[in-house]
Amino acid sequence: MIGLFEEFLSSYGNVVDLCLLNILLAYGVWLALSGNMFTLGTGGFMALGAYSSVFFTTQTGMPFSFAVLIGGLLAGGAALIIGLPVLRLRGDYFMLATFAFTEVVRVIALNWESVTGGAIGIVGIPRYTETWQLALLAIAAVYFAYALRHSHFGRSIAAIRQDDVMSQTMGINVLAHRLTLFGASAFVCGIAGAMAAHLNFFIGPTDFGLLRSVDALSYPILGGFNALLGPLVGAIFTTLLPEFLRFSNQWREILMGLLVILVVLYLPGGAMSLLQSDRLARIFRRRLIERHSIEQRAES
Repeated sequence: MIGLFEEFLSSYGNVVDLCLLNILLAYGVWLALSGNMFTLGTGGFMALGAYSSVFFTTQTGMPFSFAVLIGGLLAGGAALIIGLPVLRLRGDYFMLATFAFTEVVRVIALNWESVTGGAIGIVGIPRYTETWQLALLAIAAVYFAYALRHSHFGRSIAAIRQDDVMSQTMGINVLAHRLTLFGASAFVCGIAGAMAAHLNFFIGPTDFGLLRSVDALSYPILGGFNALLGPLVGAIFTTLLPEFLRFSNQWREILMGLLVILVVLYLPGGAMSLLQSDRLARIFRRRLIERHSIEQRAES
């Protein structure tokens, strides 16, 4: 059994590592979504964690674990700094502000050649990230999400998600709660960025742009934001999809876009909502009723 497991890891170890990394990233984004914050700043926070951890491990000789922690703290600190003005925005304006943050970080990485390597990036990063470390972090993220949902803070966040104005009148400090969530989300994304940097041997500015932020945002949405394991399912599915579509990169992007549209239209609760009792039956029954009514109108 152990031999089969080792053979599996030797063949698909990179895919497993990427799944675990994206699970961690998915729960980082899930934290922001818990407070109705549709952020596109994930790429910027990952870049802060990635570049800072690589700098400390390669230039100062700092132990890997401390460098990863510092990367997460820098990302979380940046979120707290920009969060005070940005969190007063709503909807599209908030998304644009976080997207602007990602672009600012990307442009800095593009031009700060002495630290980031510029457009060429940093090559030859030592591989310190191990599969067991990613698995441990993914499990910790799932447990933290579970504990948060059942805590007093989590119940306050649920109230804010339903109606932030009413929550404010009930004595809940909406800005403080959302700022805490935003900082925690950035911290987890920074950790993910640091782990990714020491997994792939190379990082560059194009690794942390808008596309990375959109991909990360799609994980909990596709899997199911309201389900505890929704981000996990979404991250694994969207990570494995390219493996089945290696023959065409363009088909991957097209299918991902179609999937997001279909989930938003027909499964607002994400893929995990299919596990709810009679969910599939109700969907097909509704479609049959609509088709039958169309046929009756056509006949009349």
